[in-house]
Amino acid sequence: MKKLTLEIADRLANGVINCVKRNKFAPVAVNIVDRQANVLVQKRMDGCIHVGIPEFSYAKAYTCAVTNLASREFRDKYTSDNNPAKFCQMNSMIDISGGKMAAFPGGILLRNNDSEVIGAIGVSGASGDEDEYAGLKSVWDSGLPMQTQPKEHSCTTLREE
Repeated sequence: MKKLTLEIADRLANGVINCVKRNKFAPVAVNIVDRQANVLVQKRMDGCIHVGIPEFSYAKAYTCAVTNLASREFRDKYTSDNNPAKFCQMNSMIDISGGKMAAFPGGILLRNNDSEVIGAIGVSGASGDEDEYAGLKSVWDSGLPMQTQPKEHSCTTLREE
């Protein structure tokens, strides 16, 4: 697989929504973007807060596409060692991007089986760990030939496994 298509992106977005419903997470918005961070699919579940949440989900996906990191990894890269200079750098990157980046969980980087970046998923509306899990689970359940970053979830509120 060299790139995400509209059909694949729609399948992944539907997978996110199905995972959220199965686990009884709060309603979410999901964005699927290509490797240049262009939106292929954006969906918002009924009951999802319509102000902010869709933008947050896009910011998570955008962060993945421009940094080649999951949004959680982006945050951790600049905050894990409590270095004020790195924290300032992260905040500057977010500011310079016009606020398009998000330094919290819910953004999943997608790679093909040749390890090439093909896009990203951004999920927002539930907790960060739940958002991230729904994105990961969608890819894992799809059977599509792609790898996720992160490779494992951190969610502790699952009702499925």
